[in-house]
Amino acid sequence: MRVVFMRSNPISPDPRVEKEVDSLRKNDWHVQILAWDRDSKYNAKVEFLERAHTIKITRFGIPATFGGGFKKNFFPLLRFQLKLFQWLLQNKNTYDIIHACDFDTAFVGTVCAKILRKKVIYDMFDSVTAPFHGPAIIGKIVEKIDRALLNSVDAVIICTEKRRGQIANASPKKIEVIYNTPLHVDLKYDLNLNHDKVKIVYVGILANERLIKELVEIVKNNPHYELHIGGFGEYADELAQMALQYDNILFYGKIPYEKTLALEKSCDIMTAIYDPEVSNHYYAAPNKFYEALMLGKPLIMVKNTGMSEVVAENDLGELIDFNQESLQKGIEKLIERKKEWPEISRKMKLLYEEQYSWNEMEKRIITLYSNL
Repeated sequence: MRVVFMRSNPISPDPRVEKEVDSLRKNDWHVQILAWDRDSKYNAKVEFLERAHTIKITRFGIPATFGGGFKKNFFPLLRFQLKLFQWLLQNKNTYDIIHACDFDTAFVGTVCAKILRKKVIYDMFDSVTAPFHGPAIIGKIVEKIDRALLNSVDAVIICTEKRRGQIANASPKKIEVIYNTPLHVDLKYDLNLNHDKVKIVYVGILANERLIKELVEIVKNNPHYELHIGGFGEYADELAQMALQYDNILFYGKIPYEKTLALEKSCDIMTAIYDPEVSNHYYAAPNKFYEALMLGKPLIMVKNTGMSEVVAENDLGELIDFNQESLQKGIEKLIERKKEWPEISRKMKLLYEEQYSWNEMEKRIITLYSNL
């Protein structure tokens, strides 16, 4: 069978999409990807992701901003939708199943699937309505459309069991839970970072609601700490400047996923911080949480955000309030528990293997697709 994945980012990287694609290819499914490049302007560019299997990816260059909200990105998003619609119609003989990631590809994917009699999967990374960054009347319309999509697609994928509650007002034909857990990678080498300092690491979207600026403030004033930070987003340029001013702030920019894991393995403390006032964050499944489990790294999370209850129940780090003072206290408490880090690491790795390993997630994906 042949599958086309659709995602509203450039897949450079997108760990969840890449793992799902790799799992399907490993099991002899033919896969290609459609993606949105927001940093450049061009009609379409066909490239190839060189992984265990070569994956064809078509990117549409439509300038927009990550985290730009409804007003800034409405027309770029509309153009992207039209590009997807056109491609799906013109290339209808190259795929059997549409794998649509989030609402911004699920709408056009479902419409085309009905027209062309294709199967469609709605992979819900985040809910579009929690919260909706736009006019209330538009939000209500989007919510109704989203519920209709959930009810009409052939299957829905969610990233945690808790998200069943978030879509309780819909009645999907099939729901599968695929955690954001990383594929186990045997990272034998060490980056040989400074062993005399406590190394805090975050690699991901560099935007608001992550306490990134607050973390920088804490680290820059403490010579015993180092902050290793990378990724992309609105704070990238500012972080690059801060790294020039302070020796204990190291900025890596956008880096490949394997280098991300190697950097995280070489550091001491990981953060997976979200604003609890955003309802979506209660249901979040942070990549950083699962990466920390696999690597055995103590974790700092905010109370009442996605997977924080697992950290509390298993004593895998520190839970904080969403502010700079609490973040600083959380770091200090975790450092005071340094002698416990080996035991925390052991528990995290065991939890990963027993409950969250990608091998189990891969079985779920293949079973879901085979049943379609």
